[in-house]
Amino acid sequence: MIRIQTLTSIYNVGKLIPLQFLKPTSAIILTGYIPENASRFSVNLTCKTSGNIALHFNPRLDRGYIVRNTRLRGSWENEETCSPAGSSGCIFRRNSYMHLMIFCTNDAFQIAINGEHFCSFYYRLPLADITALEVNGTIEDIRTRQLNLFVYPDPNICRPSRTLILTTEEPLVDFLDVPITVGIGSEFRVGASLLIAGRLKLLPHSFYVNLQRGKTIYPHPLIPLHLNPRFLYGNSAPYVVMNCWNNGTWDHEERHQGHLSWMPGRDFLLTIRCEYEGYTIWLDNKMIGEFKHRLQSSIVDTLRISGDVVLYQLSMN
Repeated sequence: MIRIQTLTSIYNVGKLIPLQFLKPTSAIILTGYIPENASRFSVNLTCKTSGNIALHFNPRLDRGYIVRNTRLRGSWENEETCSPAGSSGCIFRRNSYMHLMIFCTNDAFQIAINGEHFCSFYYRLPLADITALEVNGTIEDIRTRQLNLFVYPDPNICRPSRTLILTTEEPLVDFLDVPITVGIGSEFRVGASLLIAGRLKLLPHSFYVNLQRGKTIYPHPLIPLHLNPRFLYGNSAPYVVMNCWNNGTWDHEERHQGHLSWMPGRDFLLTIRCEYEGYTIWLDNKMIGEFKHRLQSSIVDTLRISGDVVLYQLSMN
């Protein structure tokens, strides 16, 4: 069910356009043309207090990464950056149209690009403070609208350009840009193995692998296995968090330390095996942890990977 609100506008760069009151399930959709000479542009959600920006979303095509940040009383907070994989180093392409959705949940903005979820940005200022949308930089033919959505990302709003399905017959080696969502075409039952071949980025913070039911971000999918290696947390050694999502919340997490041999910039083979009592996790030929079943593995129909990795191949057997 979609209820379209009154905001639908053709937009000029640098001009503020008022927004209706934002709340969880609100969505702002922006389309525009990125010209051949584009270097960067920004999308800002500005606040009633002058100088405050709740969300600054800034693709820098000339540098190959995207910045997210908040500005409070005229000063920028700590920025979040990512460098999406891809032939141009950025998920946005020059000389083409782009579709950007900013969806509001209870605790974060969820951002989708061209119909596919890209990242989350947790609120630093209240949604109620946001009053307007502003776009700056090298972008043309901008159009915006504001909706209420109950599914995110919603393929009825913007259908992804491709759908990836992983089966036991043939591995996936193309279109593996991260973050990635892949359908699992075979039942993930006892005896099944998922193999993830890739490389850690040079300055890794973390990444995660979800075995889940459904492709949506909202409503939150059931996740029988959440596998989250973490590398840079102060002076602590790298460790792996394992958990599951059920009944609307994360369950108690398990931490596995002392078994990480991932190296920045180095290739790895990560294997997840579904055993009778739980999942076993292997890095190359060494088991680094196990996670007892809390949900039936047979409900898994989707693989999602996000974070500081480059993927070479996904396969199942």
